[in-house]
Amino acid sequence: LEAFPPCMQRLYGFLKGGRRLSHIERFALTSFLLNIGMGVDEVVKQFVSLADFDERMTRYQVEHIAGKRGSGTRYSPPSCDTLLTHNVCPGKNDTCKRVRHPNQYYRIAATRLARKGR
Repeated sequence: LEAFPPCMQRLYGFLKGGRRLSHIERFALTSFLLNIGMGVDEVVKQFVSLADFDERMTRYQVEHIAGKRGSGTRYSPPSCDTLLTHNVCPGKNDTCKRVRHPNQYYRIAATRLARKGR
């Protein structure tokens, strides 16, 4: 969580707090979690606390985003510009100003944390 970009930290906090996420927020968070290595089952479990949780539907959507259903395309989260346009970005920090994509932010932050031994 420490290496997550601010937008994903915010969405993850909303999710854990039981706040309903919009379609773009769900897609962005799900695709981000899958792209940083979280498995389908683990991603599905993240949504359990939501009032509108439907395991069958959630699993289908997560598997689709992971490329295990439908066209087989593994989706990437939207770019920072797209997240900003949809008001998903809470504001840019110094690292955000140097990247264009949440995955890029994560790689930089995770590398920095690994060097610090965290």
